[in-house]
Amino acid sequence: MLLAVDIGNTSVSFGLFKGKRLARSWRLAAKKANERTLRKSLRAADVEGVCVSSVVPGLNPVLKRAIKKVCGCPTLFVTPQNAGIKILSYNKKQIGADRLVNAVAAYEIYKKPCIVIDFGTATTFDYVTGKGEYGGGVIAPGIGIINDALHENTAKLPKVRIKKTERILAQNTMQSMQSGVFHGYAGLVDHIVEGIKQEVKNKPKVIATGGFAGLIARDTRSIQELQPFLTLDGLRTIWNRNIGGLLRSARNDY
Repeated sequence: MLLAVDIGNTSVSFGLFKGKRLARSWRLAAKKANERTLRKSLRAADVEGVCVSSVVPGLNPVLKRAIKKVCGCPTLFVTPQNAGIKILSYNKKQIGADRLVNAVAAYEIYKKPCIVIDFGTATTFDYVTGKGEYGGGVIAPGIGIINDALHENTAKLPKVRIKKTERILAQNTMQSMQSGVFHGYAGLVDHIVEGIKQEVKNKPKVIATGGFAGLIARDTRSIQELQPFLTLDGLRTIWNRNIGGLLRSARNDY
């Protein structure tokens, strides 16, 4: 079995694959991630390999030590060099591994131009061409960051839960904040997607993933499908292209 690990700024996501099937998934808060907690998560799975995307460089050596002590199995950290996707006009040193993984997964599923929106700590919009190339993207502050900033940077505004309000015009401060954050963010998504479509001059499939995707997706005009495990699926695809086939061939030689 393969363990896919996506290290983000807010959480570390794990997915255990048996062939193409995601057998189970779980999360660990990034602020709680250390060698002890990572080793505990790794012990939950009997695996032949680990494929990792990470946007938190400081956790990479910690995870490597945990894998060595618990699994001792082959490990692949996704990079622009091994992701298996051509990058058009974008600085390879700056692009996050998770964005490449999402692009690979989207094209593997749909085989057509795609816009992948990943609702995480930041919200990323990534365009995949009809040839499966990475065509550029957008980074916006995540909805959680925007919500927190309203409270943290004002004297009187309270901290509120992010939720959809039935009406846009609100009757009190708390609902006013919730309305502005939720409906404003849905508008941000639609505006950016429309702008990308105008620039690429085609009709890409628009896919949402990430922790806040389920909250926002149904209230936008632009998002067509929700793929909550897109990043984990992309890690499985990249693993199979790089290492999985070699391991299967080695086993068949004995």
